[in-house]
Amino acid sequence: MEKFGSKKDGVFAAIHWGLIIALMFLTALSIWLKFWIIIPVLLLTFAFFMWMWFTTNYEVQQDTLIIKSGPFRWRIPISSIRRIRRSKNGTSSPALSLDRLEITHTQGSILISPDQEQQFLTRLKTLNHKIEIES
Repeated sequence: MEKFGSKKDGVFAAIHWGLIIALMFLTALSIWLKFWIIIPVLLLTFAFFMWMWFTTNYEVQQDTLIIKSGPFRWRIPISSIRRIRRSKNGTSSPALSLDRLEITHTQGSILISPDQEQQFLTRLKTLNHKIEIES
């Protein structure tokens, strides 16, 4: 098994940590104002964003690509991968950077951003020689 973290760029870091700081501020304000009902929602949202930031990664296991991001999991058989191309698509995805790879497979496509992109591509290509890699 090889594990690749998600690339993290400045734009995503600023947005992500800006939201986390805002959630911390709103939680403190809710405590100060004794607005107890909203505090669990704010804390759960805070935990969700932290979980996403620290756990987004991609694992290559024998014949499966496992994509993890917070509570979300995707399992893609490597044999089903048809094409990989670079993308700047900002659509919501398990990627913490706009420097992404779009993986097209028999069930659809998904955007990811492995931090060691070349090693990641080489590993997948080793396991499935039929993958078309577009620049």
